[in-house]
This record gives sequence, structure tokens and C-alpha cells, in this order.
Amino acid sequence: MGIRQVLRTAALVGLMGQVGMSGAPLREAPKAAVAPAPVTEAHPGQAPETLPAIALSHRATHLFAALSKGDPEAVRAAQVEVEALRRTYSTLDVTPLIEATAFWARGQGMADRAALGLEGLQAVERWAPDHPSLLGTRVSLMRQEGVRGWFWSFPDVLRLTLLRVEHPAHRWLWMVQHLGMLRLAATLLLWGWALTMGLRYRNAFRHLWEEPLRRKGLGPVPVALIGAGILAGPVLLGLDPLVAAMLWLFLLAPFLLASEVKVTAFLLLLQLIHPVLAAMEPWSAREPEPSLLTLQLQPQVRPVPAATLRLLPPTDQAFLQGWEHLQNQRWKEAEGSFQDLVGRHPEQGEVLNNLAVAKFQMGDVAGAEKTFEAALQAGPRMEILLNQSILAFNRLDTGLGASKRDEAQAVAPEAYTRLIALNDAQKDVRTYPMPLPDTPQRVSALVEAAGGQKAEGVPLTEPAFLVALLLPLLGLAAFFVRVRASLRMAHPTQCIRCGEPFHTTDSPDPEVCPKCHHLFVLRDGLHTENRKKKLDEVADHQQTTRWIHKTLIVLLPGCDLAFLGETREGLMEFIPFCLAVGMILATGRSVRYPGEILADPTSTWLAIGALLVGLLYVRSWLKLILRRA
Repeated sequence: MGIRQVLRTAALVGLMGQVGMSGAPLREAPKAAVAPAPVTEAHPGQAPETLPAIALSHRATHLFAALSKGDPEAVRAAQVEVEALRRTYSTLDVTPLIEATAFWARGQGMADRAALGLEGLQAVERWAPDHPSLLGTRVSLMRQEGVRGWFWSFPDVLRLTLLRVEHPAHRWLWMVQHLGMLRLAATLLLWGWALTMGLRYRNAFRHLWEEPLRRKGLGPVPVALIGAGILAGPVLLGLDPLVAAMLWLFLLAPFLLASEVKVTAFLLLLQLIHPVLAAMEPWSAREPEPSLLTLQLQPQVRPVPAATLRLLPPTDQAFLQGWEHLQNQRWKEAEGSFQDLVGRHPEQGEVLNNLAVAKFQMGDVAGAEKTFEAALQAGPRMEILLNQSILAFNRLDTGLGASKRDEAQAVAPEAYTRLIALNDAQKDVRTYPMPLPDTPQRVSALVEAAGGQKAEGVPLTEPAFLVALLLPLLGLAAFFVRVRASLRMAHPTQCIRCGEPFHTTDSPDPEVCPKCHHLFVLRDGLHTENRKKKLDEVADHQQTTRWIHKTLIVLLPGCDLAFLGETREGLMEFIPFCLAVGMILATGRSVRYPGEILADPTSTWLAIGALLVGLLYVRSWLKLILRRA
């Protein structure tokens, strides 16, 4: 037994030695990767200025791991960690955490785990409920749930749209993106109208060049090639296809009815939407202006370069240095920085408040109270009143504390709610500093230090803009000149029965040629052979007309009515169709707005346009069924 015990002891000692030798290197890794150091100390090898961003990244990792495990308690613990971090750094902005969560959630959606992604967004929604990345990601994930998700995402789409319209740097991009459907709709209207009128007056249209060429003895094939060259000439020359449509309408001007002339003039004027949107495009490409508030409140992975702040006044630079000391909890250095700015900096309210915060954190409660009182003389600021309320509650003066709290809430309700929520994260009392506010002068200094923003003006002198502006006006002027000239002469028109071109003075009926007038109205004057030939021509023309009409019903809803001469009804059906197509093709793409890292989801106009196109096609196709019935 003694030998057996000795052997067992030796084996256990050897095993423990092997485990210790193999496990020794692994003991260092969790300290840096899993268990973050206390937020009051810097990580080894890292500058103190990077501490807030590093600590926030650890909390994001813990939150994602808890969400992936599906453990509600772990999720709640991760949320408390983030709250404690915000409490430690006072007004720490968690925008990087929101954007990281949005990235993570979209990744879950791509892996067919949209529900998990939505759960992650719900976990961080409390810190930035109206952040564009959060709203856009939620909309994208909800749409993966089908039609029901599309409907439930509408409120978030409306909130996101309101944010875009209210943001000065994003407003123009949103307008250019969504008004782009008007540009495409105007183009489709002009093209569709020119095609419809060309088909309606096809025989008279061809008569314009075929008759002179046949008189010169040219055969049908050369005449057809020359006609194709005339109609497609602008496109073959490299001009905009709109020029071809305008050329068609210019040639068709003598044959159009009064209502068709009015519609043509309206559509030519509508092409001015192109230069108008081109003038808006430079505004949509503007980058957001830099902000001192963003530099102070959002955690920076690296310290702000001195070159970025070099054009700020020395007092502002000293204030930012003191703010950096506060954020990294170096209270003694912060007190010295703000003490030097008393009476020298224009923002005395912020200076004195931050000085009082540093005094309070160092244990000088009496000095902090006096400094808060002095800061309040600069104006009733919410942060100062809230700090006084915290100090009053700390010494159990509930009456004064409640009074100061109500005053602070009355001054800035939203900011008060955001700051007072931080008190729930830790039990110790912590007062709140005030960042240096943005002013036009400070923003200009940041812009100039960054090299200046390139301000692109309206392209009024660019050739492309001038062409887009003058082309519709010149086309409209030429069209009216041709219409006016056609009123003074017996212009040819097209018979509605046989399609043969004839001069309007050759028949008592302006819509029917003389032969058809004698054949179908007077019923005399035609030989039997000529009568049969004319009836064949009428039958061929009417059959071609029916096929064209059916094709327009299937492809271009509304153009079928305009083809038959029902101009007003056809236009009222064709305009919604073009707008719906514009919604699909011009507003459906995803856009990344300046200053953000995630693109917005595809526009809701895509679904609305697809629905409208489907309804309009079904409505148009029903005409075929009803005609067959």
C-alpha cells in the first residue's frame, strides 16, 4: 500500500506539472481579450485617450455573444455594462455601438436569422431609438418576413424619411433620389406619346418623305431606308433620344388635333424637370460639416489630431484638453485646465460647470457647490441645474433637489431624460460635464483645417445643363411654328377608314378621304373593281389598327386610348403608369448618406410602384377580356 500511494502521488504531481506547463501561456490572453480592465485604468500598451472606445467595443462583444446564446439574463447583464460605461464617462455617445449592432443584425439577416437581428436592435434601441442605421436595419430585416413585414415597416420608413428631410446635409440627396422618378416619368411620357402619335398617323407620317422620294423615281427599299434614317437620325448622330421624340412630334404637328397639340406642349414643357434636378444634384453631394460636439461626445479610437484643432482659438483648444481629462477621469489635470479658463473663455457656463465636476469628483463638495452657483449665473442650463439637484439629494436636501430637478426638466426635457437615465446604472453619485458647443466660427475653423469643403455651385454654365434647359424650349417653339404654319395651308391628313393620306380640302369630311366618302356615305361613283380594291385597303388598314391597338393595351396602358383619339382619357391612364415605372427604376436603389457607414434600405416607392404597375396592367388587360366577351 505504501508503494502504491507513492506512485499515485508521483503521477498526480507529474500530471499537474504538465497541465501547469501547457496552461501557463493561456492565462494571459483572457485578461486582454475577455475580461476588460476596469474603466478607470488604461489597458497595457494603449494610450489613455483610447480607453472609452476600447471599453465600448468590449461591451458590444459581450452583447452580441449574449444575443447569440439566447440568454435573456446575459443580455440584460450586457446592457447594464453599457449603461455603467455611459455612466462612468457621463455623456458618452454610443453611436459606434449602434452602428456595430446594425452591422451585426444585417449579418444575421443575411444568414436567415432576421428574428435574432431584430432582437439585437431591440436591445440597443433604448440608447438611440431614432438613429438612421437602426431604423434602416430594422426596415430591412422586417421586409424579410414577407408582405406582413413590409406593412409593419411603414412607421419606421416614415420616421427615417422625416429624419432625412429634417437633416440639412441629407435633405437634398433624399429629394434628388425620390424626385428622380419624375425625371424618368417625363421621359417615358414623351417617348410613349411620340410613339403613339406616330402609330396613329403612320401613313400620313410616312407620306411626308415617301411622296417626294417616289416622285424622284426611288424604289420602296431605298425609300424605307431613308425614312428609317430620318426617324433614327438624332440617335445615330449621338444626340439624346429625347431629340428623336421631339423630331417625330415636330413632323407630326400638322396632323394633330387641338387636344393632341395641347398635350404635346405640356409634355415638352415637362422635360424642364431634367435641368431642375441637375441643378439640385450638387447640393445632394455635400458632405456634413464637422462638429465639435461629435468629437467630444462620440468615443474616439484614436486621439483627435492636433492639426484638426489647430485653427481653433487657444482657449477652445485648452477647453478640449480639459474635456479629454474629464473623459479619462484625470480629475486633477481637468481641474487645472478649467481653472485656467475661468474669466478667459467666452463659454463661462461650460467652464465653471466642468470645473465644479472635477472638484466634486476629487471630494471638494463645498467648492463644487460654490462653482455650480457661479456657473448658474451665466444662464439657466439644464446640466448645471441637474448637477445642483444631484448634490442636494446627496446631502439629503430633497426639497431643493426636487426643485432643481424640475427646473432642469423644464429647461430641456429631452436632454434631461437622457442624462437622468444614467443615474440608474450605478449607485455612486456622478455629476455631468458640459461639452463645448458648436458655433459657425468653430465649424469654419474645423472645415478650414481639414482643407475646406469644395462647394459645388449650380451648373448654370455647363454645356450639358444649357442643352437640357434650352432643348425643350427650342423644341416647343419649333413645334408651335409648324402648327401655326399648317393652319394656313391645306395640309395632308390620314383617312380614319383606309389610312390613305389626303388633303383636307379634297373631301367634305375632314376625317375621311374622298373615295371612302363616296363608298360609305354617298355609295356612288366607284367602279366595281375599284370598290373591291378599296374595301381590301380598308380591311387591311383596320386589321393593322386592331393589332396595334391590342399591342398598346398589353404594353403601354393608356396609349391605346390615345391611339384611338381619346386623348384626355388616355393621358390620365398613361401618366400614373409612367410614374409607377419611375418609382421602380429611379427610386428603388439603396443610398448611403454622407456621414454614415450603412446604406438605407431600398425605398418603399419600389413596392408601391410595383403594385401600381401590376394594377394598371391588370386594368388594361381587362379591356381585351371584355372586348372578347
